[in-house]
Order: sequence, then C-alpha cells, then structure tokens
Amino acid sequence: MTKHNEQFEHQLDKHFSERKKRHTLSAEQRDALTQLSQSAVHKKPTRFLLPLQMNGLACALVVLGFTMFNTNEKQTTLNTYAAQQSNYHFIEVHQVDSAGSYLSEITTQKQQLDDKLAADLRLHQQRYIEYGKLVSVDDDWYIASCHSEVLIQIKDSLLNDLNTKHAIESGITMGDMLAMAHNSQGQIIALKHAGNGVKVCRG
Repeated sequence: MTKHNEQFEHQLDKHFSERKKRHTLSAEQRDALTQLSQSAVHKKPTRFLLPLQMNGLACALVVLGFTMFNTNEKQTTLNTYAAQQSNYHFIEVHQVDSAGSYLSEITTQKQQLDDKLAADLRLHQQRYIEYGKLVSVDDDWYIASCHSEVLIQIKDSLLNDLNTKHAIESGITMGDMLAMAHNSQGQIIALKHAGNGVKVCRG
C-alpha cells in the first residue's frame, strides 16, 4: 500500500506541476497585469460629477428665479386690486372681534361716495344764493332776478313766515340789491342785503 500511495503522490505532484505550468503567468504577463492594475488605481475619475453639478445648479437657479418672480407678481397684483377698490359697489368685511365673535358687514363703497356727493350737492343747493333788485313793494315784494329775465313775486304770506323766523334782514327798501337764499327744493329761506360788493346785476 505504501507503494501505491507513493505512486499516487507522484502522479498528483506531476499533475499539479503540469497544471501550474499551464496556468502560471509568464513574467511579461505579470508585468502587464501589474501595470494595468496600477494605472487603474491612479486613473483620474471620470467627468461624471461636473455635468451633474451643473444640472443641479441650473435647477436651483430656475426655482429661485420662479420664486422671486412669483413673489413680485403677487405684490403687484395686491397693489393693483387695492388701488381699484373704489370700483366695487360692495365690500364685504369679515372679522373676529375681541370677544371672539364672528362679524361680517357689507360696506357699500360706491353708495357711500354717492351719498356724500348728494349731501354736498344738497348743502350747495341749500346755500344757493340768487341776487336780484327789489323793484316794487305793496303787500307783496317784486324782485327782478339777476340770473335770468324773471320777475320774482314774494307773497305776503311768505314774507310773514320769513319775518317770524327772523329770515328777513331789517332795513330793506325798494331799489336795494338783495340776496335770496334757497333750499334744496328751490324755496326762498332768507332775504338779506346783497352787500357792498353787489351794487348792480352783472350779466
């Protein structure tokens, strides 16, 4: 058996040596493989990161620009609508008061402006003064208006009413220039001297 084992050992060594010769690299092959592995270690990284960084930067700039443009547009829009609030007939105001109750009211913006204009017009009409010359006096007064070719007759009943309200200035005589104050309905509410500045009708 020992012989058999020796023979087997010998064949195994022979077979191992032959395989080793067939699969062992020559010195040239080893040098080439060493140089290849060393050049792979020292090789510069590929230019993969630069395009990726540029794409990321471009995306960030686009987002930043869009955000800034959108913010500016919102502010412009808010200012535009704030300036045109007067064009709306109604403005609804919703709020919570200090007690925590929900309040809402409708403000009629245009209506308020129209009411103010009407009030100003009424005030102007109330203060409307017509000038004329007292041309005749009997029970009634006759005044020639400076504003038109109209003879105004003021009946005794109105003269008595104005006297009780102390709306007729004392000392008025025929030939005087008078100032007649009218209310919004065109009614005469006061008679006074026209003053030193009005001596004759201008026309």
